[in-house]
Amino acid sequence: SMATFNGWEIVPLPASPAAPASIEFTAMDTVAMSTNPFTAQQQVQDWQASWLEASVTYPPLTQVQAQGWIAFLMSLRGQAKIFQMGDPLTRTARGSAAGTPLVNGSAQTGYSLATKGWTHGASGILLAGDLLQIGYRLYRNLTTANADGSGLATLSIWPQIRESPADGTSIITTATQGLWRLKSNARKWSMTEMRVYGLQFEMREAL
Repeated sequence: SMATFNGWEIVPLPASPAAPASIEFTAMDTVAMSTNPFTAQQQVQDWQASWLEASVTYPPLTQVQAQGWIAFLMSLRGQAKIFQMGDPLTRTARGSAAGTPLVNGSAQTGYSLATKGWTHGASGILLAGDLLQIGYRLYRNLTTANADGSGLATLSIWPQIRESPADGTSIITTATQGLWRLKSNARKWSMTEMRVYGLQFEMREAL
């Protein structure tokens, strides 16, 4: 049976090809802004809600490869089920990721994450742009992070913490993946006279 998260079934990706030809990511934040028509002053309201969207294109698929991907798209039942995917060019952190990083404290929310278990006093444990995975959730570290003498570090992350992880939850820094669903119930694929298949789909973070 398939793994589940929050009651959603997680459909596994086909093994081949191992990575898309291209992914166009879009970072979204819910921020409202109004401009006074007389003074041009701006009022900004940040609703503290962020998510990722992406457009994924695969290289030309053989008939055998295509059948696995078509079955995957059918198995998703449109937006009903979810899947995991990562950034194929960011497989490992640029920082040292030294130690055994864990979440430090429960009930955390927002755009910062208290962590522990890093090598004591290590600098550059994560660099700006490094990805980290907690449970099924994917976050991006935004600044250079250093561990203090006790192996503690507070990370600045995006998006905001999804489900507050338990104290001691493992932090993954290699082969990270996020949790996604299709943006639309419609799924398309194409065939050409060269007997290859084309596949492209839009996805957004599963929330």
